[in-house]
Amino acid sequence: MIDRNCFGFINTVDTLVSHLHSMLIRLITLGFFICLLEQTIGQISKPADAPKPLSPRESLKQVKLPQGFHLELVAAEPLIRQPSGVCWDAKGNLFVSELHGYNREGQYDIEDLNKTGKLDRIVRRISANENATRRAELEQIGTIKKMIDADLDGRIDRADVWADQLPACFGICPALNGIIAVCSPDIIYLADKDGDGKAEIRKKIFTGFKVGIIERRMNSPQWGPDNWIYIDGGQGGRITGPNLPNPVNLPATAFRIKPDGSAIEPVSGHTSTYGFTFNEDGDRFVISTGTPGIQVAPLPWRYLARNTDIAVRTSRRNAADYNTTFPISKPHPWRTKRAADPGFGKYYRDRYGAAESIPNGYFTSACSPLVYTDNALPGLTGQILACAPAQNFVHRAEINRNGVLLNIRRPKIKNKSEFLASEDIWFHPIHLSIGPNGAIYIADFYREIIEDYSAIPRYLQQQYGLDDGRDHGRIWRLTHNTMPKLKAPNLDELSNRELEKEIFSPRHWRRQTARRLLIERHDSKKITTLTDLIKSTLQSKDTVGTVNALYTLEGIEKLDLRLLSHALNHAKPGVRRHALRLSERHLDKFHPQYGDIIKLIHDPSPMVRLQLALSLGEINNKLSIEALAKLAMLHAGETWLNGAILSSLGNKPYEMLEILLRTESEKISKSRPLIVQLCNAIGSRKQGKEISDLINLISQVKDINLQADCLKGLRSPFKSAEQLLIREHEKNILINLATKGATELRSTATDLIRLLKIESANDREKRLIKTINDVSNLKKTVSQRLAAVRSLTNENDIRIASDLLAAYPAATPPVRRDILKIVFSRKEYFSAIIKAMEKKQLPPAVINAIQRSALLQSEPNLAKRANEIFKQIQPIKSERLNLFIQALNDERDVSAGQILFKQNCATCHKAHGTGFNTGPDLTSEFRRAEEIIVQDILAPSSKIVGGYETYVIETIDGRVLSGILASESASSLTLSLPEGQEIDVLRKDIKALKSLDISLMPESLGITLKPKEVANIIAWLKKPAAKQVLFEDDPKILELLTEGEGVASIETIEKISGSASLKITPPQRYSSNIQNWKFKIRENPNPGEFRFLRFAWKAPKANGAMIEIANNGKWPDPNNPKGRYYSGTNSSGWQATQLKKTTPKEWIIVIRDLWKDFGNLTITGIAPTAMGGPVWFDQIELHKTNPDK
Repeated sequence: MIDRNCFGFINTVDTLVSHLHSMLIRLITLGFFICLLEQTIGQISKPADAPKPLSPRESLKQVKLPQGFHLELVAAEPLIRQPSGVCWDAKGNLFVSELHGYNREGQYDIEDLNKTGKLDRIVRRISANENATRRAELEQIGTIKKMIDADLDGRIDRADVWADQLPACFGICPALNGIIAVCSPDIIYLADKDGDGKAEIRKKIFTGFKVGIIERRMNSPQWGPDNWIYIDGGQGGRITGPNLPNPVNLPATAFRIKPDGSAIEPVSGHTSTYGFTFNEDGDRFVISTGTPGIQVAPLPWRYLARNTDIAVRTSRRNAADYNTTFPISKPHPWRTKRAADPGFGKYYRDRYGAAESIPNGYFTSACSPLVYTDNALPGLTGQILACAPAQNFVHRAEINRNGVLLNIRRPKIKNKSEFLASEDIWFHPIHLSIGPNGAIYIADFYREIIEDYSAIPRYLQQQYGLDDGRDHGRIWRLTHNTMPKLKAPNLDELSNRELEKEIFSPRHWRRQTARRLLIERHDSKKITTLTDLIKSTLQSKDTVGTVNALYTLEGIEKLDLRLLSHALNHAKPGVRRHALRLSERHLDKFHPQYGDIIKLIHDPSPMVRLQLALSLGEINNKLSIEALAKLAMLHAGETWLNGAILSSLGNKPYEMLEILLRTESEKISKSRPLIVQLCNAIGSRKQGKEISDLINLISQVKDINLQADCLKGLRSPFKSAEQLLIREHEKNILINLATKGATELRSTATDLIRLLKIESANDREKRLIKTINDVSNLKKTVSQRLAAVRSLTNENDIRIASDLLAAYPAATPPVRRDILKIVFSRKEYFSAIIKAMEKKQLPPAVINAIQRSALLQSEPNLAKRANEIFKQIQPIKSERLNLFIQALNDERDVSAGQILFKQNCATCHKAHGTGFNTGPDLTSEFRRAEEIIVQDILAPSSKIVGGYETYVIETIDGRVLSGILASESASSLTLSLPEGQEIDVLRKDIKALKSLDISLMPESLGITLKPKEVANIIAWLKKPAAKQVLFEDDPKILELLTEGEGVASIETIEKISGSASLKITPPQRYSSNIQNWKFKIRENPNPGEFRFLRFAWKAPKANGAMIEIANNGKWPDPNNPKGRYYSGTNSSGWQATQLKKTTPKEWIIVIRDLWKDFGNLTITGIAPTAMGGPVWFDQIELHKTNPDK
């Protein structure tokens, strides 16, 4: 029974609750009005057109797929959030990694900004402020969840947190009864040994990786075909680990690891974009946001590292010849509004092209490529898929092999469409993986905005927000009608004998997991017999199964001569390639003749021949050198083959060179470029005996042109004069060549005499005095004075620096630039520079930030003197800055601006086709507020664009090199220098390397340029170029056309206009890769792209005239007329497009629609050609629109 007093208490409580409820309602109402008032005064409201999230069921209705394919939901929020990757353990359990904190720094930044109530509409692209970035870093964490499908219906019922509070996690991979998680700065091994559903083991197997912005970190760990785990996206670092014998200095490239942490090594080919994949032959594709696939050159890093004497650049190539897309979703409103915004629309269109600026229709976010190496999904085997999260689809393409080149092409279907497309704007596929039963699993980073926030105009960030949906996320499974619904198999419970059969499974996951399990079991307890596996390997006909079996047998130490010999003779070239790689570890089995290996010189597959060139370097005897020479004679010039041969020679370049140069000239015609590289390698070794032997060998060559090429190759690596022990006989050979030899030889032989310090001290003194006098002699032309300055580049004598600086005050601007370049090229000259500034010979203001930094970091006494000098330079004051800004309102001279740009900016920057791309292209930078551009010119180091940081290299011989780090390989670094130059620096020659957040630009432009001149430069930048001049009057074309048996010269009498024309004496001069030439030909050209070719030619005594165009570094197919134009008689032996039946006896202007004739091109070189007599060329130009004659 209930006491009545209780009812009284309850009534009292009811009354109290009623009062509290009434007060709460009033408080909520008051809070609502306060919030509304804040929004009215200071907050920014979300637009009504912002897309809303859909339930998984509704989202699925928005998906379009080819007939027979289906998408099934595996897991969704609240079970998972923001998935970044998936994997399965050997039991078939699904694990999902989550990435939290994406775009949070941008969100924090705009939340602060929104409190002002003002929309930031300034046209620019900026990152979040430092405080917002620090706050976001606390939330950038990773979680790994184990998925539980309790009722086995294929849908996840429960997600258990298996490991949390990890650094931001960009992928997971099964190994050693656990999971490898990639979480910069660490790679972590996780395992649940006690079976409680939590990973109690958490071990950093590697640490020390650099941590950049969140979307540019190392990612996508996955097993390669060779028992290593591959990882991409890394920015390098000094890597340590408990099982690593020694720290490893990892460059900014992809890499591979052993799962126990015992080894890590660099891998060729790298982008900062998420994901990569292997095809069945073991070729690797990486990806960039603007293309569905990039082929990595099959030149593994470990091979290139063998030869430290030659720079072989690692290479990758865009495998797709298209970047258009066909999404079915509407673009997010921010994209449409950005495109419609007059300021931002032009800024993004001009800076990034149509692909990045229009709302839809081009790849802008391509990631996570996947070659489907399974057959459960019909029609997809061997094809490549790639995610496009910003446009809500998964792309599919075919891969076609052409020798070693792999080309990605759209499937030939009637309707232009994407393979898997969704109308749901929140659908963002970011990761693809092949599941245990052959289905493709898709990680959907389901949220409103996936793009890098900085690409969104700030005022649109403020309105739409950046992280709506951060509590969402989905995993989908792509299946087909023909696929049975099977439970994921538990391979962990299979016996070794049962696992043998799985090695050849048509299911990718099953055969890869079986290989891993057998090797892991062997490591703990030796497997003694696998007779069925050996028998099946000898009978296998396909590539994937046979290669998988070979690496399994290697991993369990059962690979013998019979298996290797069988594989080397296999019908599939992919098997033969991997058999060669595996044979390298068993060379003793092939000794002494290596017949099964060496006979592959005649293999019909270029892929196998390329691998043979790499593998021969592991055979350390004369047979390998002879085989490499034979390969060179038969196949040199094939894509990437020369680099492979050079990598195999190591310290034996002379032995192979001797074989080639003692062979009849007609048999080595294909090898000539390689011969030059071999001479270069010998020179870079700096061994007097080898160089003496080479000089002697060159003197016996009867072909003068080949002799000249060899001498140039030998001379090339010498950047400083060095005293080497050259034999007297060979010294005399060089002196004879310099004084009595053929004209083609004299200049290079003279250079070598100086560089090898063969000339007498008296002769050297006379030469230096004359050269310094020429620098100061104003009667000499500018080109003569420049030649005098540049001839001193390789000298190392402080008197030269003092004399050059004494000449500085009277020198003209081009000569001054070269003087500064030389005196700052050696540390030994720094004291002379400081003395010249103290004597007022050299104004401190002309020194750029890098040069200033070098002086301030030199020895203490010099640094102190330099600091006193630089204190005298006053920063640009606001009054002077205002003068520059006020000049923007005055009338401006566009033509004068172009001239000023060429004089002051073009050595490092390109705009409208003028200048060089050492620094950022300025074609579209002018779309920013002009006041900001003025500040950048006056203070160039205040903000450095990402990717354009300056690197300073100090070499062992005392040189100091500054530039943008363009690329790095196993043997060298490549620096981009002003005027479009690139220089390879061998790693063995580097004493120190450091990065500086300062600009290559001189900080004196605010002094040397007047306000009106800066305004004129900006005015010219505002006028987009409609044409690109390839040649008109400029004699520099002679330096660009570096190859060919013909002769190129500048003719000042015969010309259609201007001051000169280009004369070609048969047959041709050419270059397929001219520095700074990457001119795109398109149907509807964007700024910086073109469609039409205009040129003039005349051939009064020739039988025919031709012009040939290189596309992406390649000459046209000789059996296809596309890529060549000719008039008259075509005696070249190549097919070409005929313009007229007769040769142009007088000047004729030709205008052709390049796109209509040849389609999309990227012009990287030309070959003006004369047939039967000389031909003159003039006014070679590219135009955006059809030009007038």
